[in-house]
Amino acid sequence: MQLLPADPQTLLALLAAPPLVGLLLWVFARHCGIAIGLLLGTQVWVVVAGGQTAALDIGVRVYPTDILDVCAISVALMRVPRRNLKSHAGVAALLAMVVLTAWSTLCGAAAFGLQAAGNDSRTYFWHFLAITLYLATAPLSASLSRIVPRAWLATAAAYALLSVAGWADRGLHAANAHLAVDGVTADSRPVPAAAALVLSQAAMLLLAPGAPAPPAAGVPDRGGPAGGLRVNGRHLTAFLFLVLVVLLQHRTVWVATAMMGLAWWVLRPTRGGQRFVSAGAGALALSLAALLYAAGAFGTIGGSLTDSFKETQGTRSTFVWRMLGWQDLIEAPRTFAQWLVGAPFGSGYERFIGGGLVTVSPHDYYLHIMLRLGLVGLLALLVVYVRTWRRLARGGAETLALRVVMVGQLVLFVSYSAFPEQAVLLGFCLWQARLRSADELPPAPSPGAPAPVAPVPRPEPPARSAAMEREGAAPSETGGTREGTARKTSPSVTKQT
Repeated sequence: MQLLPADPQTLLALLAAPPLVGLLLWVFARHCGIAIGLLLGTQVWVVVAGGQTAALDIGVRVYPTDILDVCAISVALMRVPRRNLKSHAGVAALLAMVVLTAWSTLCGAAAFGLQAAGNDSRTYFWHFLAITLYLATAPLSASLSRIVPRAWLATAAAYALLSVAGWADRGLHAANAHLAVDGVTADSRPVPAAAALVLSQAAMLLLAPGAPAPPAAGVPDRGGPAGGLRVNGRHLTAFLFLVLVVLLQHRTVWVATAMMGLAWWVLRPTRGGQRFVSAGAGALALSLAALLYAAGAFGTIGGSLTDSFKETQGTRSTFVWRMLGWQDLIEAPRTFAQWLVGAPFGSGYERFIGGGLVTVSPHDYYLHIMLRLGLVGLLALLVVYVRTWRRLARGGAETLALRVVMVGQLVLFVSYSAFPEQAVLLGFCLWQARLRSADELPPAPSPGAPAPVAPVPRPEPPARSAAMEREGAAPSETGGTREGTARKTSPSVTKQT
């Protein structure tokens, strides 16, 4: 029996794996910012390379994302006993999803093999849950509030460059056009829907960065959370990101972006009739864009967008194709236990659409969770979002951007399963909910209020003397009598001996 692999590269990778995993565990435990950069950077590399490349093949292919997520969930599970889960129902519900995923994976590995169960569960369940739990249990620190938005904007900038480079190489085509690259049919869009949503959410983070600093003393408040929107570099960058989202033609991301914009408009604090003024300005801008579009001002770009929009209205559109598959999966027979906790991973998603057999994932995360984690898992997901939303609502304008991007995730889950990048944002939302929890952080002081000062202990008052008891004199707060206090306030000369 051969104990060691004959391939020298595989043997070298096995020898180098323990110290590398140990180093990564140390990084994930002590340097959360570097870990977040590795998690997001790996997803960017997957888009650059056009897919994942196995780092190790030991009968089961192990990808770099798998190694990072094992480190993330290992560190997160070590942190869980030190967290107060009684007041954090969102984190507790997330742990329930982890337990259900582990059970379904073990049952699937026993029934269909480790490779089938692992391939079914790794991306949309283990990767997503590991990263979310890692961020949700991260230590409370002011630096993490800056690291995650900056890392997200850097990731969006990388996807923007990849989009421009792809169009420069292949040109801009309609979403339903298929290009042949080296004899292989490829998507005409340079980056996937996951990258397009990152761009859209980055625009929302730039448009709603949080509550601005209070005005200085003597300076009238002409802006602030309820003031008018000032155009600056952040808003111009957000506009460019949104233009790229439109040109990428991922129609589900279009809908998610529209819903995030609506949520931002509804949740943003305003004064008087400013909400209606902003709505009128938005309607005017859309009408002008529609007029230019009808006049043919956008040229071939407008023609490509028209073809993409028309494709969504046909009977053979991708959305109709998905709905037919959802109906077939929902109507499939299942036991009471499968309704409750789901079928094991690896059991497949076979359904017939248009007379053809389809085996890919359902393209709906709510249905995907119900099929694999049951109604219990679906309820746990809803608890995560509802509890996190309610906690973030306490932050007012400071957490507006996070609530807006959560809306985008909920819309995306209608047509896609959860992408690993979205786990970073969801975990950050859970972390912010912990930060604003009443039992872990005192209420934030009002703007302009001085920092709290530790109370100074007072000395114990001396015991009442027998003379004071006889005279009925009440002790003062300084430990003497009222008469003695009155005498101390008058100027006197003290003789020193």
